[in-house]
Amino acid sequence: MNKYIKFSSPLVFLISLILILAFKTVPSGKLWKNYSVICVPVNTPDSLVISAIEKAGIKNQISLSGQYLPILLSENSIEVSILRLNYMSSQYAYLNKRNAMFFDKSQSYRLYYIPGIYNSETTTLIKLLENEGIECIKDSSADYPWLLPFIGLLLALMLFLFVRNKLPFLCSIIIPLIFLYCNPFYPVATATCLMLLCLFFTANVWRRRGAVSILLSRHSAPAMLAIAFICAFSSSIASGFLFILAVIGTISSLILCHLVVDFFRNKKPFVPVYIRSAKRVSLFAGKSFISMSIVTGAVVLFIIMIFITSSGSIHTSSSKLLFPGKAYIAEDSLPQFEDYYQWNWNVMTAPYKSLNGDISKAEDTVAFSSFVENEQTGIISEQTNIMKYDNDFRQDVYDSIDKLQFDSVEKLMKSEGEDFCGGYTATSSYQINLFGIIMCFLCLFILLFIYFSIIIRKGINK
Repeated sequence: MNKYIKFSSPLVFLISLILILAFKTVPSGKLWKNYSVICVPVNTPDSLVISAIEKAGIKNQISLSGQYLPILLSENSIEVSILRLNYMSSQYAYLNKRNAMFFDKSQSYRLYYIPGIYNSETTTLIKLLENEGIECIKDSSADYPWLLPFIGLLLALMLFLFVRNKLPFLCSIIIPLIFLYCNPFYPVATATCLMLLCLFFTANVWRRRGAVSILLSRHSAPAMLAIAFICAFSSSIASGFLFILAVIGTISSLILCHLVVDFFRNKKPFVPVYIRSAKRVSLFAGKSFISMSIVTGAVVLFIIMIFITSSGSIHTSSSKLLFPGKAYIAEDSLPQFEDYYQWNWNVMTAPYKSLNGDISKAEDTVAFSSFVENEQTGIISEQTNIMKYDNDFRQDVYDSIDKLQFDSVEKLMKSEGEDFCGGYTATSSYQINLFGIIMCFLCLFILLFIYFSIIIRKGINK
């Protein structure tokens, strides 16, 4: 074996494993890390919803009626007074954007943000509202779908019982199972099933003459691997590229297993050698009906789960709604931290801008005079104060959010981190696409084709 392959295989295995873990894509229906979203029709009396929230024992909810000016200034301060006089001017448009956080994009529903610690109380709240005849929708709080990686692990263990060479099979299934754990989606799960079957074939002809050529010449293995690739890409582009990494890492694990076994074999005085070539050995190790039934059954189970899941998501009208949340692309109609910083700057500097100029004109520096009495001499002197719109100002405003005396939208935004980007998103980040469903069925058809081919071949041989 090429010495470069020998030395690089452990490194490639580790890199593949690290990248798969680093770029995992876990489905989650929650729009916010620390909050659940409850929405009711926009014409529902707010007092009725607030009363139900209190009855359910929920505190610190964020609602439209609970919003005030998000600034640490006295009501009688000159800054707030000028703000009230110019409330509708463009420089204070942030307050209108802020209100948009309490409605879905179509303005059909009003939203209430419930802290995540009140998960059980949220269920009680929904029942209270439904008892009042109020349609209530909650953002999906779907947990991690443990069933998919569990079925994958169970499939691997069952194949392990029937495989001829258990060590290479055990080494090779590590990365595919971790890949499924990091990408628990139905098309990915079916692709993993096909990959496990290919590894089952590989382990059964392990170290036999012509093993590679026989795997390639028997079209079932290349066809399954090709379908598995397309199936992984049908879930998402990211899953497809991670599947490529998984295949590369799996090949590296097989090479690494080969090297380790050779190392120990070379230390033995007598080493047995396989006499029969790969061509004369069954890829199924004599357990064709059992192994094919196991893999086919797993794919059928995944397809059934697809329709159960999709029918459930169709039943809830929330699947068609777009709610405010953290997104990759900022929405102009929703508040951003930069808008909040600018709004604070305008409020703080408005009293000190010249009335002869354009008060809405953006300025990064504002200078104004103030008169201070010297405590020792009693002399009043003039001093110049300078305010700058810089990173220090932004950080001060960001830090002051926690000091607000009410449950503000800004606290909701801050809960997502300083990189918060407001945009509209669906209530579930995982949607089963039609192409993915087609690929799952294609996986099933190719398995059934192999299964019935075995039956026909057995009948002819008799």
